[in-house]
Amino acid sequence: MFQLLLKKFFSFFSILFLTALPAQQRSGISLDIRNESGTGKAGILDLMIILNNEGATDFKGKVEMALPAGFRNISGNSIQVSLKSGERLYLPVKILAGNNAGSGEARLIFRLADQKNQTAAEKQITHTVAENNAMRITAENPVIYMNRATDSVEVRARVSNLGNKKQHVTVVFKIPEAGQRKSFVEKKGSIGVQKDSVFVFRFLPSGIGARSSQLSVNIAGFREPDKEIFGNASVSVQNVSSVQRYEDMESTTFSNFTKNSITASYRHAGSNLDMYQLAGSGGFNLPSGYIFIRGNIYTMNQQSDPVVNNTYITYRRENNEFTFGNINKLLELSMFGRGTEYTYTTTDKNKKIEVGFVDQTYSLIERNSFLKYGYGFYTRGTLGAQNASRNISGTYIFRNDPYEKARHHVAGTDLQYAFGTDWKVNAKIYSGLSFYENTKEAKPSLALESQYSGMIRKLSLNGNYFYSTDYYPGNRRGIIQIQQNISTMVFKDHYVYANITASHFSPKFYFYSNTLDSSSMRLDTGINFSKKGNFGMGLGYQYQEESSNTYNSFFNTRPNLDTKQLKAQRITEYLTWLSTDKQHSSLLGLETGLVRYPDTPQLQYQMKVNATYNYKWLTVNGIYQYGSYFLSEYAFSRMLNINKTYEKLSLSAFVNKHLWDEKVNITSGLSYTQDVLYGKSPSGFVNIKYATERYGFYLNSSWFNYSSGNFTNNLFTIEAGVTLSLRNSTLNPGKKGDIRAFVYYDLNENNVYDEGDKEAAGYLIMLNTISFKTDSSGNISYKAIPYGKYILKQVIQQGWYYNETEFEVNRHQYALEIPLHQNGTVQGKISYEFDAKTALDFSPKTGGILFNISRNRQPVQHMMTDDNGEFISFLESGIYSIELNKNSLPANTYCEHSTANFKVEAGKIVRLEPFVIKVREKVIRVKKFGN
Repeated sequence: MFQLLLKKFFSFFSILFLTALPAQQRSGISLDIRNESGTGKAGILDLMIILNNEGATDFKGKVEMALPAGFRNISGNSIQVSLKSGERLYLPVKILAGNNAGSGEARLIFRLADQKNQTAAEKQITHTVAENNAMRITAENPVIYMNRATDSVEVRARVSNLGNKKQHVTVVFKIPEAGQRKSFVEKKGSIGVQKDSVFVFRFLPSGIGARSSQLSVNIAGFREPDKEIFGNASVSVQNVSSVQRYEDMESTTFSNFTKNSITASYRHAGSNLDMYQLAGSGGFNLPSGYIFIRGNIYTMNQQSDPVVNNTYITYRRENNEFTFGNINKLLELSMFGRGTEYTYTTTDKNKKIEVGFVDQTYSLIERNSFLKYGYGFYTRGTLGAQNASRNISGTYIFRNDPYEKARHHVAGTDLQYAFGTDWKVNAKIYSGLSFYENTKEAKPSLALESQYSGMIRKLSLNGNYFYSTDYYPGNRRGIIQIQQNISTMVFKDHYVYANITASHFSPKFYFYSNTLDSSSMRLDTGINFSKKGNFGMGLGYQYQEESSNTYNSFFNTRPNLDTKQLKAQRITEYLTWLSTDKQHSSLLGLETGLVRYPDTPQLQYQMKVNATYNYKWLTVNGIYQYGSYFLSEYAFSRMLNINKTYEKLSLSAFVNKHLWDEKVNITSGLSYTQDVLYGKSPSGFVNIKYATERYGFYLNSSWFNYSSGNFTNNLFTIEAGVTLSLRNSTLNPGKKGDIRAFVYYDLNENNVYDEGDKEAAGYLIMLNTISFKTDSSGNISYKAIPYGKYILKQVIQQGWYYNETEFEVNRHQYALEIPLHQNGTVQGKISYEFDAKTALDFSPKTGGILFNISRNRQPVQHMMTDDNGEFISFLESGIYSIELNKNSLPANTYCEHSTANFKVEAGKIVRLEPFVIKVREKVIRVKKFGN
């Protein structure tokens, strides 16, 4: 039975095979595919289908294409063909690989079928689709209008997966909060191939933000898991109140931005000291200029009068600035105390002059008579005040000093000059002339300073040199100081350096008989090796020399005669480590060497070990020192009659942590120090700060314990304060005015508000970037705006529009009328028309086709088609012409009818005939041969 079935099956298979074989051979049809895609045509497959009829009969049929998802043929997936006997046919085919084509290998199958749909030939090819992880993030509503301060705001971010793989994303919303801080909110999600997902965030603007004309919500998209940013967007939340006050929305580092606040605090230190303090600062604009005020007043128990310092008021109007109160002027001879200052700056801010008078009194309400503690006068002029690389200034200072019983005159010049981008030089030359009561002659003095930095190839150089005579009355008296730094890269990644500092300090005073004489020199040189993985290492040499007569009393030596000297030479080493995730870091430093102390001819050993560890909000540090590194350490140990080597141990740990969306900041630390001077001294502190947009408070506490021998002292300090934040502002020194605008429906189209017209209530108006919604009477008000040019930007709504215009505010009250006209709508689109067999090579394009609209031969508007090849425009009533810009068409295409005329009527939609884009055809040459 089995043999019989096997025999029948074999017979059936043989008949089927023999029947099929002659059919293929009879057709004589072959199909081949040639890939002619160029490297510059991403996403387009240029294929050539080659059909060959080697049979004796003609053939008619079709070529069918089975394409994977994401692939499509521009001319369809079926092509009718007709081949005569012996004919070869070439069919060009363009296949688009869309963004939704899955990554990896894709199979494209081509089948040639006859008129009975029987397969005559078949061919398949493979195409590798590269992985595409492109994404896009956009704000669904770039502008959100907020009618009331109590309105909740909904921000919607649309994330589009333009790639060919599913992706996981995190969308971060950043909202401005109090004191220029930012609040961050994260939303996570997954998005399929060629899919969109909308991330929604809702919030209620806090007090100060709700009062602002506008605030920006910044949005950023991150690709997981590597937190790679793929895009960002911004949403402008605009307060459309009919009455608004000007705010500078483009404040920069150089803007006069002020944080207006008041802080009240109480401090208790030890067992019997209580202090109460009130401080604040802020400014406000005036119709012309602005006023800025800073105040600080405190009082302590058992103190008769409070102290008022760092308190002043400044009035600035255009180029002039006046300040009254405490003046703190850091000049070559600094001035501090009660006084006044005037500053003038030219309009281009290039030239500046300052003049001031100061009574050398610490507190504004000091009871002692005026000028009792001395006084001073200064003036300073600057050229190139805004140019940090090239400027020069001249200064004159007079100071009456009752403590030295002298009158000092100081004058000099400061110069900054940059030679290209690599070299920069600062130079100062000051001379002094002093008249002392106990001497009959004038005492001249001099101070010179030079600083420079530059590069010679890869060699970096910078230095600072200063010299002043012993009786020079400036801040740095009787000083010679030299500092020079040299560094460069060697052997690619290794960094070598050499730093030397030398100084000599010998100031002299007529009222102070002791002569001070101190000098020091230090040399540091070494090499920082290139990092190996997570580790870094350096090796160096250090030389230190110090001499002074300051500590002679500690050595039982006559003061001001001999100087004591310390010399040391050390080898320095360090090792650093940074974790791969950059969360942990550590440093280990070691210094070892020999030192010669005063009165000890033998060299002695000294060392120092420094170890630091950091993790995010935690820092731990430890230092152990064996031997005195400075004369002061050696002198104090001698003063206490300690005959053993000086040792010091210092341990500390610090924490800095933000909590509750960064509204709470906790800073805390513990430390312990032990040496012969401080004994065993533990200490600690805890600082807590809480801040919102309206208010904040802080609590600071510290504890210090000193224990040396039988003496112990504890000091505990606690301080609490409350800060009230007022509305911040950007101060403008110029003139300011108010814009009052009236908006109405111009029903009779005469641009004049007259009978028949109607006020426009609840209509949106935009001045520059600020939006307003008119009140019930059609009015808006924009207050305290700086003089200058402003743009009324068009906002089309409800079928009405107004013309954009630029105007200049040059008076305190500026009236503006805004007539509204009803608009019409025009719509249109493009379409392609071509024969795939004869068309030249081209890249299809629907979006970005440019059209120009004109009226009476005057350009009115430019617009582009969207991704669907469509466009729309809103225009006022009238007759227009539209022209397709041929330069925006793809190569090898043209449009026969590229212009059209149309009429726009108010409230109606005009639909234009499609603009047909055709493709140029190949030139086919046919040759015929006779017998």
